[in-house]
This record gives sequence, C-alpha cells and structure tokens, in this order.
Amino acid sequence: MTTSIAALTTLITQERLSIIRLARRIVGTREAAEDVAQLLFEKIQKIEEVSAIRNPKAYLFRLASNLAIDHARQARRREEFHEEIHDILWLEDAAPAADRQLGDREELERVEQMIADLPEPTRTFFCLNRFDGLSQTDIARRYGRSPAIVNRHIHRALQILSGARSGL
Repeated sequence: MTTSIAALTTLITQERLSIIRLARRIVGTREAAEDVAQLLFEKIQKIEEVSAIRNPKAYLFRLASNLAIDHARQARRREEFHEEIHDILWLEDAAPAADRQLGDREELERVEQMIADLPEPTRTFFCLNRFDGLSQTDIARRYGRSPAIVNRHIHRALQILSGARSGL
C-alpha cells in the first residue's frame, strides 16, 4: 500500500459518516449506504495513479456519489426483475387458459433450473436473499464475507437470470 493510498484510506475513515450520509441520500437506506462505503474502500485500494488526484476529499465524495448512483440503478433493475418474477409466479388471473398455465409452468421450471445451475456461492447467496428473505448484511456475516461481495454475487445471479429470461 503506497503512502497516498494510506492517506485515502485514512480520509475515508475520517469522513465515513459524511460519505454514508451522502450515499444514503442517493440509495435510500443505511444498509445500502454502508454497502456503498465498503465498495468505495475496495475501489480506492485498486487505484494505481494516486499522485494524479489533486483534491483527495473531493475525489472520494465524487467516487462515493458515482458508486451510490450505480448501486441505486442496480437496485431498481433488481426490483424490476423481482416484480417480473412475482408477476409470473403470482398470476392474478383467476382462471388462466390451459396453454398459458402450461407455458408458465415450463417457464418456471426453466427459471428454477437456471437457479440450480448458478455457481456457488452465487446460488446460495441469491436463494438466501430472495427466497429466505435474509439481508445481504446477514448473509455476509453468516459466511464471513463483505456485504459488497454478497451484493455482487446476488447481482450476478440476477444478471444471469435476466439475460436468460430475455432469451426465453
């Protein structure tokens, strides 16, 4: 770790509450804001040209803002996908046509198979979050991972399922 990265790390520690407040205004929840702060920490550890940063504090807040915006967009996409799955699973039509029932059953079986084919730990994290209702933070604690890593696995599962769903 270079001295400059150490300085950025120290600055994140000092400004953590402000960064979380900024992220929370964008993402809406404290838990999601904590995830953004973790992503920020991971991101600065990978910076190669630290000497090019003229105003480290402004840089960190801009980076936190961008990460929060990305996080919020991903959350919206996940929610849209979740609503699509909900609509498929809980059709409100009292008596759907037999061919529709068969098609929906086949589609559900394909989605279940896609979930079963997800690599580990992506499948486990996705199922715990989506079917068992565990938060990403709870899953992270249970498996000794960071919430950001759990988030990436769940996001990866959603991308795979969404991409496969588009092709159905």
